[in-house]
Amino acid sequence: MFDEIDHSDEDGMTPADRSPQFVDPYEGHSLRTNRKLPRQPQAMRTVPPLKSEVERLSARVAELEQEKARVEAFAGVAAHQLVEPMIMAEAYASILSERLSAPEHADTRRDLQALSRGVARMRLLAESLLHDARSNTHELERKPIDMAALVGDCIALLQPEIASRGARVELSELPAAVGDERLLIGVISNLLINALKYSPREGAAIRVGGTRDNGGSTYFVESKGPTIPDEDRRRIFEIYQRGQGERRASGAGLGLTICRRIVERHGGEIGVTSANGSGNRFFFTLPA
Repeated sequence: MFDEIDHSDEDGMTPADRSPQFVDPYEGHSLRTNRKLPRQPQAMRTVPPLKSEVERLSARVAELEQEKARVEAFAGVAAHQLVEPMIMAEAYASILSERLSAPEHADTRRDLQALSRGVARMRLLAESLLHDARSNTHELERKPIDMAALVGDCIALLQPEIASRGARVELSELPAAVGDERLLIGVISNLLINALKYSPREGAAIRVGGTRDNGGSTYFVESKGPTIPDEDRRRIFEIYQRGQGERRASGAGLGLTICRRIVERHGGEIGVTSANGSGNRFFFTLPA
């Protein structure tokens, strides 16, 4: 018989004892765990419930309805303040022209006819503004505009008021523009009327000009008179709003609001700054 071979080392461990052994990590333990699951991402935890989203959209619809009501109110006031007086002026000019039929009144008839054409043009502008106020889908008739000629037409329309005040209108460089000519006439006319209204009663000096840069053009109407305080320079472009020094001026407070609406429709901006510390410079921009 063979003697049994002892494979143990001096420390009493066999090679099998020294071979790697599989250790079951779950042996003697329950599969249940008390560890917390990973937290949901912040975005998932902050998604608003459907009910909250519906409420938000409903509130937005209500805001849009209120804005629509304000636009309709604006259109109604503008119809009364702008269209009706122009129709009356146009009719009276026509009546006077017919009454002054004698040859010696030929010059007067020509002046009345020019007045009638000017009023008719302004009435067309007012009606266009009303249409624009009622609908945001109205397409602008954009085309190249000779701004020097446009300003000249506006000055001609306002010549009786300019002459009655002994005012002087100086023209600086006026770069060409691209826009709706019918509406931009309204901007220049309203800014000129505003300058005449708040300039000194006698000998007013008004300057009209513009500059061009890569982003478009800036136009201005500058006049002497009470400087508009900083706190009023945004508010005066809102409907029925005036500066503190303008409370007793005539008019409905629509002119600058109309200007703002037209300029914004063209993608530009409008504002007012101090004219060298005395008077005001109203300006507006038009993109290239």
